[in-house]
Amino acid sequence: MPVSPEKSTHDYSAPLRLWHWANALLVSGSLLTILFLKVIVAPSDIIPEWQKALAKTGVTLSLKQGRELAQAVGERIWEWHIAIGLTLAGFWLLRVLLELRGPAEIRFSARLLAVVRKYRLAPPATRTEAGGELFAKITYALFYSFLTVMVFTGLALTWADDVAFLGNIEHQVSEIHEVTMYLILSFFALHLAGVVRAELTKDHGLISRMIGGK
Repeated sequence: MPVSPEKSTHDYSAPLRLWHWANALLVSGSLLTILFLKVIVAPSDIIPEWQKALAKTGVTLSLKQGRELAQAVGERIWEWHIAIGLTLAGFWLLRVLLELRGPAEIRFSARLLAVVRKYRLAPPATRTEAGGELFAKITYALFYSFLTVMVFTGLALTWADDVAFLGNIEHQVSEIHEVTMYLILSFFALHLAGVVRAELTKDHGLISRMIGGK
């Protein structure tokens, strides 16, 4: 059964809301672990801070000890990153299953086609608004593409040490994974701006519907 344009953009079922917020938390958690690894506990920055702090208590931390400690902390954070990534892969698979077997109202493809249909049939007076909805759906399609790339490259990096083929392309996969991270961050910024704009202008109650469904 096709989804009406109105339903496609204004109704949010429980499975869709669960996936949305769980996915948001998992992606945010994954990005935070990278922030900790590359910025907060970067050895070149954190070791001098540890040395200064310990010196105040009369403890001397050598550069070698500092590197070993930073490596231990980094490995633990990396374990968290992998665990979050595997959970994210599970939610990605759930989204694929919902897309393949779920009802039309929660399938993104059906909702996208409904918005395309709405835009094509929209009279000139409402075409701008319909175009805005179509643009939003296109950005979601890009996000799903970015998420798919991130999941598969993340899985490849997870098993790069165990699979020879993956080990041979680890550097290239790592670069793609990192670029995808920045693309997802860009989507997050655009998405938040769009949600706030919609909430304050033409779509009051959008945030409450995404939380409570109505």
